Amino acid sequence: GSDSNPGSQAQPWLTLQKAVDTIANGDTILVTPGTYAGCRIRYSAAAGSPKTLRAQTAGTVLINAPGALCRRPSDIEIISDDFGATPTSYWVIEGFEVINSPKWGIDGIAPYNITVKNNVVHNNGTSAACTGIHLGACDNALVENNTSYSNAEHGIYTCNSADNGIVRGNTLYSNVSMGHHMNGDAAQGGDGIMTGWLVEKNKSYNNGTQGFDGDGVEYTTWKNNLAYDNGSKGIHLCVVNGKVNPRYDKVYNNTLLTKIGGYYCLTFYKSTKVKIGGNNNSAMNNILYNYDINNSMRGSIMYVSTWMSTFTSNYNVVVNRFAVDDNRTKYTLAQWQALGKDLNSTLCLDANALFVDQANKNFHLKSTSPAIN
Repeated sequence: GSDSNPGSQAQPWLTLQKAVDTIANGDTILVTPGTYAGCRIRYSAAAGSPKTLRAQTAGTVLINAPGALCRRPSDIEIISDDFGATPTSYWVIEGFEVINSPKWGIDGIAPYNITVKNNVVHNNGTSAACTGIHLGACDNALVENNTSYSNAEHGIYTCNSADNGIVRGNTLYSNVSMGHHMNGDAAQGGDGIMTGWLVEKNKSYNNGTQGFDGDGVEYTTWKNNLAYDNGSKGIHLCVVNGKVNPRYDKVYNNTLLTKIGGYYCLTFYKSTKVKIGGNNNSAMNNILYNYDINNSMRGSIMYVSTWMSTFTSNYNVVVNRFAVDDNRTKYTLAQWQALGKDLNSTLCLDANALFVDQANKNFHLKSTSPAIN
């Protein structure tokens, strides 16, 4: 190829940067198999006519270094020339293997309506603790069917007051910190609150801390996710950098398994600085199995005592330990039920009763599993 070519199949461009700078709204760039430097996507498309950067054949295009115009530097950047003051919007990035970035693999700063799907993103953050797929201040994001592993921070990081996104069908493993981290991050501007997300059908395992984490997140649903063998918790909802305690959050139909040495399967923390929030959270129809069932510091759910009146938790499969207020007060299931929680939940003390082959990570349910219905 040559960047002086017209960009046709017979006369293709040479660089990704030439392609993303040139195409019109509604166009698709097809990247033929090979190894490429990355690019910075800086010009928006339009609603209903997105621009697409796509591997012609998924899994055959390797992007292994930032391009000449990348500023952070990350391998693929979605950042306008004024560094996000003007959003770069309506792009689709699809089908690439993205590796060895000094910082982030796929990296967006204040874009809107961005889709990142069917990519394999790994071993990024070679010069810093950075994430595989990072979208900051990105409203209406769709992050779908990616595999993100062995990155120096998180598998996926959605942050900075972004609202109304979807994280669906991703596989996240062996990242240094979290599988998927959501962070309102008020210090970066905006209201410091992430609102209205859907996190579903993801698998997160062998990550250093949490499978899934929400900091300053409200009106969001985590459902049908699988988390196991993570360093600490399955799903952790809190406020550290955000501006609201978790509220109106739903944790439904997840399988959250905490290993020996981990913590609680589902945890909620209260900030001493942030007063709003903490109300109307719910946990329904989950498997919350803790392999450390003989450890008095480990269990299924840890919540906050002052939020209990509006907390709904029921129809879960659990072990015989719950806690409030950072483990200061502990409960058996019977004691927890006396508080009006998990009245129809099922106690299980052996994961072999639940799953087809939990030793080999087959977490489909046995026909006799107490989790059915």
